[in-house]
Amino acid sequence: MQQVVYVANPVSGLIHVFRLEAGTLAPLQEVQTGGEVQPLVISPDRRWLHAGVRPDFRVLSFPISADGRLGAPTSAPLLGSASHTCTDGSGRLFFAASYAFNHVTVSRQDQAGRMQPPHQRLDDLMAAHSVTWLPGQNGEQELLVACLKEDRVRRFALVDEKLVPHPLGDIHTAPDAGPRHLALHPDNGDLYCLNELDATLSRYHREADGQIVARESLDMLPPGYEGERWGADLHLTPDGRFLYTSERASSLLTLFGVSPQDGALTPLGHFPTEACPRGFAIDHSGHWLIATGQQSHEVALHAIDPESGQLTPGPRSEVGKGAMWVRVLALP
Repeated sequence: MQQVVYVANPVSGLIHVFRLEAGTLAPLQEVQTGGEVQPLVISPDRRWLHAGVRPDFRVLSFPISADGRLGAPTSAPLLGSASHTCTDGSGRLFFAASYAFNHVTVSRQDQAGRMQPPHQRLDDLMAAHSVTWLPGQNGEQELLVACLKEDRVRRFALVDEKLVPHPLGDIHTAPDAGPRHLALHPDNGDLYCLNELDATLSRYHREADGQIVARESLDMLPPGYEGERWGADLHLTPDGRFLYTSERASSLLTLFGVSPQDGALTPLGHFPTEACPRGFAIDHSGHWLIATGQQSHEVALHAIDPESGQLTPGPRSEVGKGAMWVRVLALP
């Protein structure tokens, strides 16, 4: 499997492109975006890398070449600074959450790859930190919006390419938890929410009737930890056996085991990584975790033990300043 890693560095305005091979990151390309580049998302067909850029509030859509290099992008306006983005399952619709502007927008990408200006804006989503596409169980399509200052994950159904409030209502977290990012288990129906303010990980389950119910909430930090809490990111291995979180104040990655019987989470270890690991990713083989350091300006490879999930530090590579987002592409 040939894989390419994209790292967004907002302070430098650069996207660094690496080839992931033999446990190393080989530099492939540096792309200047002309702004503070932050959220990255790869289209489902693996033909496009969409990058949110500020302060002029736009999305750059880079065509991805056969070897993973990025071509000249098209540009489309957004209605505020994007903190997180995603697409629907087809890649035709592009969703952008704006933490600063308290909204989510919906845009279309045409068949030629040109992103259109947003055709919908949903306001009054307080500190909308992320958008997560949730494939429906019965053909339904749904978008989840983590609203940090509401302690709530808003649920929206997609109807005629527009979002409407979901009839089953929203997901509520613990008070002052601060929901930030979400992740979906590949097959057991569980949904995970990383809470920024109290550095906890909450597990929910989607029932057959569409209800999303709370199952458990666990601390991301070691027992006895008394420092600042500043949760950041979460990802699962492709087989769904292990889940990892990152926390910025301690610069720790935390490993959780996922029970194959009932999905229950078990903390299995804490691992130091780059300073202020705001973003990380897991490769498509499940063998490597790639963590960015917002304060170290480096990206680190950690080898994942396939049996235990334990992490072993690997090579580190310099990137631009403020390294934040990382995405991994498996080449067709």
